[in-house]
Amino acid sequence: MKTIVSVSLLLLLSTTWRPAPAQADPKPAQPLRTLPVEQLTVRPGVRDLGPAVLVGGTLYLGGPSGKAGMFAIDAATGKLRWTFRSPTTSGSVSTRPVVVGPLVIAPYGAALPGAVIALSAATGKEVWRALDPSEYSAVVAEGDRVFVVGKDCMLYALAAANGQEQWKTPLRSVPGGACDSSPVVRDGAVYAKVRARAPEGTAGWPDASYIAAFDAATGQERWRHRPLHPQYREGVAPGHPVVTESAVFFAGDNALYALDRATGLPLLAPVFLRRTIDGRDRTAKLSGLMDAGNLLVGATAVSLLAFDKATGRVVWELPGLFNPTSLSLAVAGSVLYFQGGLDGAAYNPGTLHALDMSTGTRLWSFTRRSKDPAWMFGSVLPVDGGLWVDAYAALLKLGAP
Repeated sequence: MKTIVSVSLLLLLSTTWRPAPAQADPKPAQPLRTLPVEQLTVRPGVRDLGPAVLVGGTLYLGGPSGKAGMFAIDAATGKLRWTFRSPTTSGSVSTRPVVVGPLVIAPYGAALPGAVIALSAATGKEVWRALDPSEYSAVVAEGDRVFVVGKDCMLYALAAANGQEQWKTPLRSVPGGACDSSPVVRDGAVYAKVRARAPEGTAGWPDASYIAAFDAATGQERWRHRPLHPQYREGVAPGHPVVTESAVFFAGDNALYALDRATGLPLLAPVFLRRTIDGRDRTAKLSGLMDAGNLLVGATAVSLLAFDKATGRVVWELPGLFNPTSLSLAVAGSVLYFQGGLDGAAYNPGTLHALDMSTGTRLWSFTRRSKDPAWMFGSVLPVDGGLWVDAYAALLKLGAP
């Protein structure tokens, strides 16, 4: 074990339809605190896998290649229960599926023509399909509705039971630019990025990006906020939001923003980051923002950072090399899991680390030893005393020896 952060800095399924969502097993996972070994290695038959969800002893996950489809895997044995591949659309599934009652629902298609498809969680048989989803959007659920962004840059609410459209609202009112928003839903509100004209009186009236809140029942916009930045006249594009009981946090270029969840008004002044990168003082783009209890965790290219939610203050910072697209961030209790190059190492091939956030102690660092090519790890799913992690052509169950 190696102490790397000062403790004083931390401050720290039946076939009957049931609308209540069952996105994940409800009890919190006990963290994995000892150097793990591979307890199970599952090879669904594709090289790349997407993030998984565990419900009722079954892992559901897809893969980003056009032929991958969706897999259901017995979490106790690693045996494949069923596979689904759409006969008429791309099989690409790159986001975490959502399980609502007896259905597992995901967006298929990525950049190709696709569909939101609901399968029987028990059998893998198709139950319904709906609109062509954006390649950037996950499907999220609350109550008897699911929410997704379409390739037409509309935010849709669908009935979870049958996929029927309940409402839609545009997320872009100006031409051009990618529609790269993915929704977050909590307590009757849906949060997404909007692209629109800047308010009258702004110099040049440039097009701008906003974070907006919508009523989950009606689609009516409640508020929108344009994150300002001293370097950009139009402001910055907000990153994927982290929504807590009272706040909405998001990254915008090299800044952390915090808004009141009810009003959209700023709770804190933006926290701007500059770091030494390639030997020069530069703006340090913040990526991968994640809720970690009393803290928010994110990364720049040269450090992993934790922010205090109440003040925005950087509580601790861990130097290293980090790939913003392969952070593998996850939390179980006080243990943070992440991927990156520490102690002067590169971030590729992948090494997964565990950090006790309450003591600042690095608990372990795991690099896979196998005949497979050296590869970055993908998403991490904590379970009781272990982790499910995707690696090269395999889904790994990591646990104590």
